[in-house]
Amino acid sequence: MMDDAAPGAGLDPRVLPEPYVETVEKALVTPMSEGRELACGVFRSNGNFVEQSRTLYSANRFTAQPDLPESAEVLSGRHLFIGIGRHHFGHFLLECISRMWPLGQRRYDGLVLIPMHGIDFGAVFQRRLKAFVDLLSGGLPMHFVETPVRVEVLDVPTQGMGHRDWITGTPEFRRFIRGQLQAAVTPEGDEKVYLSRSLLKRPGQMVDQEERIERLMRKAGYTVLHPQRHSLPEQCARYAAAWQIVGPDGSAFHLAPFVMRPGTKVGLIQRRWRQGAFDALANQIEAFCDVDLVKMNALLRRDDGRMSEDVPPPMDYRRLVRKLEAGGFL
Repeated sequence: MMDDAAPGAGLDPRVLPEPYVETVEKALVTPMSEGRELACGVFRSNGNFVEQSRTLYSANRFTAQPDLPESAEVLSGRHLFIGIGRHHFGHFLLECISRMWPLGQRRYDGLVLIPMHGIDFGAVFQRRLKAFVDLLSGGLPMHFVETPVRVEVLDVPTQGMGHRDWITGTPEFRRFIRGQLQAAVTPEGDEKVYLSRSLLKRPGQMVDQEERIERLMRKAGYTVLHPQRHSLPEQCARYAAAWQIVGPDGSAFHLAPFVMRPGTKVGLIQRRWRQGAFDALANQIEAFCDVDLVKMNALLRRDDGRMSEDVPPPMDYRRLVRKLEAGGFL
């Protein structure tokens, strides 16, 4: 919905907003301030805050309204506001890419993004994210709001998907993301892929006994893929080519549903006791593509006395093998 009356209801983390784009002339965009509230967003020319410029950045928290700045640089042309930028890839997909669904409905001179305070987001963007954003936008210039900016014309869309209850996305966003990537990505890779976390830096990010799981999957004919070692377009090409994708829950499974083929067999392994996050990821996979999803939980009981943030939660390997066999993956 473009330029109609704004929705009357306020933002609710339990209800994904109806697609809507507010066009703001002489919009004032503020950078993110210090503090846990992540205050930032867009003001109209009369000083009123644009509520839908708030970003849902966790299961139930929105960025806060900032103070109205006194001065700003000027950015001419018509631009699309795409939210906040954080270096964590999964958050970037849910909090930034999710606002790009109006592309193609209007011509834009560029994209406007508010980087997370206190990080060199520009470096992360150039190294890891730009090529993917270019696939979606056709290479539109990106303007990072690090000081207040007065934009000649700014379209401010609702998020098309987000955390937890917003994870399934609007039909408009699902059509946009799958259509853009299917047109831009040529499937290339093996038919059976295991998505590994064994080379991540922090032990708490890893999966118990994953090297053992990798040996099992290789024996079953799977290619072990470490997503972070490949560009995002390369990852998309791999996921689009595969007919069986297995792996522990994580950010890779936020990206894969954008390009997976209908009928793909997906094995999602629960790696930690965060049931809400796991269930949300499974919901996203099923919402974006008609796949055969098998959820597997072989974690040991929470109260076994071995839980620590410094190590992955312990897993019953034999139980996992039985679940993989029952699911038709071995």
